[in-house]
Amino acid sequence: MSKFLAMAVLLLTMSPSWAKGAFTGESLNQPFMVHGRLSVYNGSANLRIWVVGSKRLLYVGGESPALEKVNKILGEGDGWFTRDIFGDFTVEPLAPDIKGHMRPVRILGVKNVVIARDGKVLSKKKAL
Repeated sequence: MSKFLAMAVLLLTMSPSWAKGAFTGESLNQPFMVHGRLSVYNGSANLRIWVVGSKRLLYVGGESPALEKVNKILGEGDGWFTRDIFGDFTVEPLAPDIKGHMRPVRILGVKNVVIARDGKVLSKKKAL
């Protein structure tokens, strides 16, 4: 058996948690945490969190102190569409989940924050 094949078999049998799919909180109707990227999009739900490792988008609605901090970061500098915020988002669902639809959530907090612009890290923070 070649070294490459042996390594491939080893990696497949290890089955890391990220390979099983990302946690998206679809079955929860209480606050939960996701690792994601918050960006500004065109459209009515302009603040959206993409859950890393999935095809899932959550749209941000409702007011919260965390949202005020997020808005300040996104509005700095060159405008709203130039920055992304990566982190561990604690969100509260505002409606039940409907398969194939963006779920509205309120941001309760953000930890392990990385602020990026054009794929380059601008700053890192423990929390917002």
